[in-house]
Parts: sequence; structure tokens; C-alpha cells
Amino acid sequence: MSHLMFTSSAFASTILLHARQLGLGATELRRRAGIGEALLADHRGRVPVEQVERLWNECERASGNPHFGCEMVNGMATHCLQGLNILLDSAPTLGDSLAAFCQHLPSVTNCVEARLEDDGHHARLTLQLVWPELHHFGPDAAVLTLARNIARRLGLPPAALFVEAGIAPRQHCGDLLQQWSVAWRRSETPYLLLPSAALQRPLYGANEFLYQSLRHQWGSAEAGVEGDGLSLARIWLRSSDQPIERIAERIGYRQAGNFIRAFRKRFGITPKQFRLGHS
Repeated sequence: MSHLMFTSSAFASTILLHARQLGLGATELRRRAGIGEALLADHRGRVPVEQVERLWNECERASGNPHFGCEMVNGMATHCLQGLNILLDSAPTLGDSLAAFCQHLPSVTNCVEARLEDDGHHARLTLQLVWPELHHFGPDAAVLTLARNIARRLGLPPAALFVEAGIAPRQHCGDLLQQWSVAWRRSETPYLLLPSAALQRPLYGANEFLYQSLRHQWGSAEAGVEGDGLSLARIWLRSSDQPIERIAERIGYRQAGNFIRAFRKRFGITPKQFRLGHS
């Protein structure tokens, strides 16, 4: 574990995007948190957890909304995980997907550790908060995003998959879990409980070539070999028929035009030309 506790700059950008959508003055929030604008330009950058915590606190002060983190569920997976969700979606089974999440989460943040335990009857995905005083906005967003996206990979609503969820004492996502008809209780650490049999179920987005390619990509990045969203995009363009706009969004480009320009600058051709050359 690195001595520097961090979250990805993409995560900080997502917080600010949500604040901006609520009219909270994102630039001033960023300044008050001490986060430099240049750091957010690199989606692979790392923001010290102290600055992210200050950002959460400024968002709480400015919004007065205890459900700020819950409301981020629609943007978390797309913008924060730096392409990790593409790997998770393409895994052969739910068990493979959850194992990959636990393995690669430290590349996105080391403030939280994910652990998957299976006793033969139930599987439990636990989020251990390494930074003990994490603002509740982050765990709220994480629990809701995981519950929705894990169920989505099987084509199910969360209530049809999860036996129960556990949320930490200061969290506020219980109301939304209840709206989703997911049973929940207070727990020392957040968790999601599901039947063990669900781990063997195949995912609707399973793609063996994409999965193996991305496993190699993430392994290389964690070993210090250069890798980024544009490299992930090439893999996805070659191995799927997802729209270019969707691929751009999944790797953190909110405007497809910016993605196309960056791709052409890096590789000399447009994403469409690259795809046609590998069809």
C-alpha cells in the first residue's frame, strides 16, 4: 500500500461535474479544496485524499444536501473508473468481473479495499474503508453504483440479485436502496450480499477477446508500462460494435469530438477509420 492515500483525478472531476450541474460553482469548490486545474486534465492523475475530503466538505457546505453522493450514481461508473468498467462488463462471468474489480480497484484509489468472500451459500463484496474518516458522499456513491452496475451486468434490477446491503453509520443511501427494494442494515463497513450461485452466471456483455486484452492492458499499467484511455479505446473499437460516442464517454471524454481529435492526433487516423481497418 502506498504511503500516499489518493483517488483518481477522474473521480475528482466527476464530483466537480455533479457540483456544476447543481449550480454550486465548481471552480470555487476546486479552489477551496486546493486541487490544481492542471491535475484534473490528466485522467490518470492522483489527487491526495486530503484534498478530495476537503472537496467533499465544500460540496456539503455549498449544497446542504446529505444525498449529494447518492445523486452521483448516474456518473460514477462512466467517468471515474478510467475504463475499468469496460473490463468488468466484458468478463465471462459475474465472479470473474467481481474478482477483477477487487484486483484493480487500487489503481483507481487506495482509500478503499474491495474484498470478495464466498461461503458456498452467499458471496459478500465488502468495501473496507482504509481512510477511516472518509466523507459519507464517497461510500454512498460507491455502494449505489456497484449495486446498480453489478445487477445490470446480469440484466437484473438490484432487488432481484442482492440479498441485502450493509451501509456504514454515517451513510445516507439507505433511502434509495429501499426505493430499489434492496434490504439494508447498518454495518461497520459497506457491503453487498448476493447468492453464491450468481457468481457463475455469464454476463450479457461477455467478450473474451476484449476481456483478455483489457486484463493485459491493466496489468501492464500496474506494472508501470504506459497505458491510457486511448489505448483502451483501440481495443474496444477492434473488438465490439459499440458506438464511438459511447466508447468516448466510457473512457472519460464527455464530448465525442474531443475524443476523435485526440485519437487522430495520437494514431494518425480517426476512430471510424481505425474500426473499418479492423472489420
